[in-house]
Amino acid sequence: MKGARFFTVGTLPRSFAALAVVVGGLSAVFSSGATLPLFRDTLHYNCSWGAGGALADSGEWVCGDGLGYFGVAVGLGGVSALLLLVGLVVAAGGPSRRRAVTLIVFASGSVAWISWCGFHSATVYTGARPAGETGLGSWAEVLVPGLSLCAIGLVVGAAGVAVGRRWSLVAVTVGACLMVLGTTLQLGIGVSTLAAAGLLLAAGIQRFASVSAEQSSSLEAVVAAPPLRR
Repeated sequence: MKGARFFTVGTLPRSFAALAVVVGGLSAVFSSGATLPLFRDTLHYNCSWGAGGALADSGEWVCGDGLGYFGVAVGLGGVSALLLLVGLVVAAGGPSRRRAVTLIVFASGSVAWISWCGFHSATVYTGARPAGETGLGSWAEVLVPGLSLCAIGLVVGAAGVAVGRRWSLVAVTVGACLMVLGTTLQLGIGVSTLAAAGLLLAAGIQRFASVSAEQSSSLEAVVAAPPLRR
């Protein structure tokens, strides 16, 4: 009983939840190298098709230099870093449903942000394109499969947190795995989706610990209650 009590209200769940956020952040950093090629070479953000001279005849995408993508780095990396830092503080606190829900909101925001940035980057260019290609079509082909799996994983994990049972951690783990699987379909989104997976897993740990603590407290109250007089 003492060991279970230590897990539910002690420092162990806080450490595991914080570790999940840290691992998600490190994974996001490692995958961030694929983000620039995604936006520049695949979604053709800050690019133009056949821009002048011989290049116009050859039909090539001409893209800006590295400085032209500084906003992408700050916009995606900065938002992920902010959510992870605040999420780390939340995850390191005592187990509670409110903290778990807050982490779910952060994870959802991270996935929504990369979804909007990808859509905007793919469709903002309105000039000439190769025959049969559209910005919306490129976005749907390149990003929608991976983002859809991430969204499904997020819903599964959020449902586990909302239900609040001892098996909720299993649902959250499945959800986080689906998000990782979705990221493998397009590694360039990992700067946001892997961070979200870490936040989601931390939310599951928080919720599992809070439910266990509530059940342990209820059991102790029953045991400590005086026997009924006949």
